Amino acid sequence: MKCLVQFCMLFGLGLCFAGVFSGDATAQSANGIPDCINSDTNGTRLADGSAWWNRRTPEQQKYIRELPCKERYIPMVCVFLWDPDLRGCTNKGVAEYRADKACSAEGYELLSAEHAECKERFKKTFVPPFPNPTS
Repeated sequence: MKCLVQFCMLFGLGLCFAGVFSGDATAQSANGIPDCINSDTNGTRLADGSAWWNRRTPEQQKYIRELPCKERYIPMVCVFLWDPDLRGCTNKGVAEYRADKACSAEGYELLSAEHAECKERFKKTFVPPFPNPTS
């Protein structure tokens, strides 16, 4: 009985270590596409997602991959709009998104003058996720 308990404890400990050391910081599927972009829940077929992801430049992939899942749509919109300044467009979009969330959390009604003032205050202290390397 004692051996069985020790075996179960070792097996469980092994599973814990395997889980800790096998995952990386950003969730990605086997083909390199971030999981929240290409998943069964959003109806994207794996082949469609892979084809779309492989057409993205390394810069586009970097901006998409390094943002939290709920903000990854922002650089995708910039790509869709063919914005020549992908970094600036992404930073501006992230600032708007985060300002809206912060001001709504403070209780300001969306589209009110107070909400707009709150967003302007937020943007003055906002640190962009992709700063300009020359500054």
